[in-house]
Amino acid sequence: MQPPRYALAAYDPDASPCDEIWALCADAEHLFADQPPGVAGALEGRDGAPEELAEPPVRLLGCSPRGALREALAAGKGDLGHGTVLRLGRQGQTLQYAVEGEVVAWIPSARGRGLVDLALDPWTVRPPRAAGEVWDVWWRGRPTEPNLWARHGTEGRTHWLAVAQEASRRHGPNSRPRLGPNHRPQPGPNPEPDPGPNPEPDPGPNPEPDPGPNPEPNLEPAPEQPATMRHLDGRHITDEPAFYCALGEAMNGPGGYFGRNVDTLSRCLSEAPGARPPFTLVWHDARTARTCLGVTPRTDRRPPSFEELVDFLVLMDVEVVLD
Repeated sequence: MQPPRYALAAYDPDASPCDEIWALCADAEHLFADQPPGVAGALEGRDGAPEELAEPPVRLLGCSPRGALREALAAGKGDLGHGTVLRLGRQGQTLQYAVEGEVVAWIPSARGRGLVDLALDPWTVRPPRAAGEVWDVWWRGRPTEPNLWARHGTEGRTHWLAVAQEASRRHGPNSRPRLGPNHRPQPGPNPEPDPGPNPEPDPGPNPEPDPGPNPEPNLEPAPEQPATMRHLDGRHITDEPAFYCALGEAMNGPGGYFGRNVDTLSRCLSEAPGARPPFTLVWHDARTARTCLGVTPRTDRRPPSFEELVDFLVLMDVEVVLD
């Protein structure tokens, strides 16, 4: 049986991010804001202006209700409450928040006995289809190849950062193996660490200290040594989200997170263990970002230019070497 791809959680702003799960659902329909190719053209020939056509509710298919939702369905209540739709990974982990709204209807599901299909009327903006493409990449877990984010456009890269940030919250900043302070990241078959069933040091069959002539070994973990050099693959940095996707991988391996704007980057540089300045960042193929992001500062609201990103890193005590 395929693992559920979506969860419906009770909308409770006071309980976030630990809202009660109301249902696990096999799939969803009408979730994305942008219509698939061909649908828009079919609508243009109908009577009435396109803006008069209401979007259909989001349909959650093959849902196994639980908790308050199951009780409401059993009691035949008309008000089923407000919920938040979450996109899940294969192991049941939350990848990203999708949409919020009111559960307005339900029917028995054709996908199995005891399952229901739910209709949710969104009050927040539906995600773009680009988000679904990112979720599919992360379905089996954190990516093990670098630069998979590069196949997505600006919108998809923005959602990639959100998923990477959520994964960072789950696993912490040190979820990749230590590769040495001057290691240049390369594609590998398994960048994810395996903590094993017992991450504590194994003292062996006789944990008692040896009273021999050698001094007692120090079993305390050594303090983490900060990296002195990181390598930023700049071949695909064509917009602001691409810079943060590439920087996350330079600092934490494929699928890594290290900020999604200047404010969160500043926090990562100040708080992330093993990544605090001073260190050297070698920006390879910097000409791509210089060309695409621009070099002239502007006063209107817009993404930072190449020079502004470099200046910010230098201000944070990062030595930037442009290659």
